Parts: sequence; structure tokens; C-alpha cells
Amino acid sequence: MTSAAISSVTPIVRVDGGEVFAIRDLRVIADEIIHPDGTPGQYVYTERGAYGVTCIAVADIKGVDHIAMVRQFRYPVGEAVLELPGGGADTLTAENAARELEEETTLVPESIALLGTFFQAPGTTTTVGSAWLARVTAVDPNLKYIEPESGAVTEWYSIDQVRTLMAEGGIRSGVTLAVLAIAFAGGHLS
Repeated sequence: MTSAAISSVTPIVRVDGGEVFAIRDLRVIADEIIHPDGTPGQYVYTERGAYGVTCIAVADIKGVDHIAMVRQFRYPVGEAVLELPGGGADTLTAENAARELEEETTLVPESIALLGTFFQAPGTTTTVGSAWLARVTAVDPNLKYIEPESGAVTEWYSIDQVRTLMAEGGIRSGVTLAVLAIAFAGGHLS
């Protein structure tokens, strides 16, 4: 696909509308719009914080790189989901990414780098996601830290195990899959 083909897409035009609901850092916006074909319609989307930060925390465990993941119950889908640690942030900084990593896993990065950014769900929210790669030390990979507020449990997986989980549907979080795809495609995980 060429950039000319991308730029020729007809945009949706906002006519009127605005915020219909807000609580803490979540806003629901309902706009009256004109579709590209000229028909009127309504578009509803959310604004929830400016950014999402997601960390791939890598530790050498007995000579093999492992990734720290968290398994936590996600109320909207009604099941425990395996994810990379992360959360919301006002700015895309290494400090915010490190804070989220430490909050969920107690791991403190020795180094951390931004791999890339992406729209988390561009049809429904304005949040920009970010992929971070952190090098950490696994004090005892057999100990499973449980984050008090969410009940998230830290689990360690080798990079090959993560690839298998991705291929077989063991990882179903879209943000986690996007961040891992950025890391694998960029050659940051081998």
C-alpha cells in the first residue's frame, strides 16, 4: 500500500456532539457525523488517559531469557487474562513505564527503552499505547508476587514459551499481543 492510497481515504466529518458521560479519567464522547458516503450517523468513542505503557521485563533465568507476565481477573470479560505489566500514564516516559512495572510485579528495571507506539483501539478510544523493553533481575522466579489491589500474579515464561502462547491463543490481550509483535518484529527478543 502506498502513502498516496492512504492519504486518499475520505474522513468522517464531525457535525456536532461532545461528552455524554465522565468518571475519573474516562470520558464517553458521542458525536453526530457525516460518513464518507454522505449519510449522517453517530460515532461514540472513549477518551481514557493519554497513554498506555506496557513493559516487556526480561530476566536471565539459568542462562535463558524469560519474560515476566501477569495473570489477573478482568471483570469485563469475566476471566483471568495473561498480560504484560502496564497501565495508564499522562506522558510517555521511562519513569512511568518503570513505575507501572514495579507496581504490578515489584521488578525494578536495570535498563528500559521505548520500542514504539501504537493506537490501542483506534475505532473506539484515543489512547496511544507504548511498548517498552526492560532488563530486570529475577530474584526468585519460583516466587509468584501477587499485586494487592488487582490480585495480579507474576509468572515467568521463556521467550519460546511466549511464542507458543501467542500462536496457540494463550495470550488474548490485544495490547500484549501488539507490544510483543513490536518487540519480535524489531528483533528485540530472540
